Amino acid sequence: MNGHHFSTSRRLSERDLFDLADALALHLYETLGSRVYLLARADVAQLVEPFVDDLLTEDQQDVAWIVWHLFQEACEWELRG
Repeated sequence: MNGHHFSTSRRLSERDLFDLADALALHLYETLGSRVYLLARADVAQLVEPFVDDLLTEDQQDVAWIVWHLFQEACEWELRG
């Protein structure tokens, strides 16, 4: 799975960023389980890097941040019960 864009600019659209981040978050969760909640943003960036290395640096950073944020939200939901 690699990031590809279909727009006139070199940046991914916001929708594409979120779709890619959702897919990567699911993939990492399937691989690591609830341990993803303990990852630092730098760790998430390192784990997603092989999947987004063809994107612009800004998009790579955005995807990593979105994935990390999704994990934080999921952790909060799980803790609430």
